[in-house]
Amino acid sequence: MALLIYGVQKTNIGIDEFMIKCPSCEADNFADFMITSNYFHVFFIPIFPFEKEANVFCQKCGLKRYNIPFGPGLFKNYYEIKNKFKHPWYTYLFILFVIAIIVIAILVS
Repeated sequence: MALLIYGVQKTNIGIDEFMIKCPSCEADNFADFMITSNYFHVFFIPIFPFEKEANVFCQKCGLKRYNIPFGPGLFKNYYEIKNKFKHPWYTYLFILFVIAIIVIAILVS
């Protein structure tokens, strides 16, 4: 019987402060954002990343929202800041390993 350990892991990829319109106090003010990356792993080896989430903390009213999908609906200037929060390089480790094996197999044959 084979034992296969797999699952989803989260890793923090950035913390910053942005101006947003708070849904609770309805004021345009600064909020703290913590962006996390989710990735699938097997035996704790990252296979591929698949989504980013944001945790938002309003500095005025204290509203806390967790696991909000990181996308264009979250920020007005999403396309300006999305490159700041990239998936960590090591979450692509398995994909890079497979590509390296394929390239070596092609070069050897």
